[in-house]
Amino acid sequence: MQDLELWTLDELCDHAFDIFEELASENLTAADYTLYQQHYEARGYVDLAIPGEDWVEMMMQDLEPELHYEAQIGLTGENGEADIVLARILLSREKHEALCHAQWRGQ
Repeated sequence: MQDLELWTLDELCDHAFDIFEELASENLTAADYTLYQQHYEARGYVDLAIPGEDWVEMMMQDLEPELHYEAQIGLTGENGEADIVLARILLSREKHEALCHAQWRGQ
């Protein structure tokens, strides 16, 4: 991993958010996309997590926890309601790896 050019975790969050912004209108329902557009400034978030087993099964390969992350993008809940996860995006920290798979709310 020493020779790899890696995103910092903050850069990876920004990268995931850029991907989300580019693809959200085509992959979210009209209602979810409108909800996001109305509230993203005050309630939008992106969190990074270690990819779960569902990603390993989908990708049919092992994922390296130091190199692969799941970005969860959504809106924080209001009045004690649960957060709304609009997309889960699997990414590599390696800047030159094109790995990017998304699971969208409602699909």
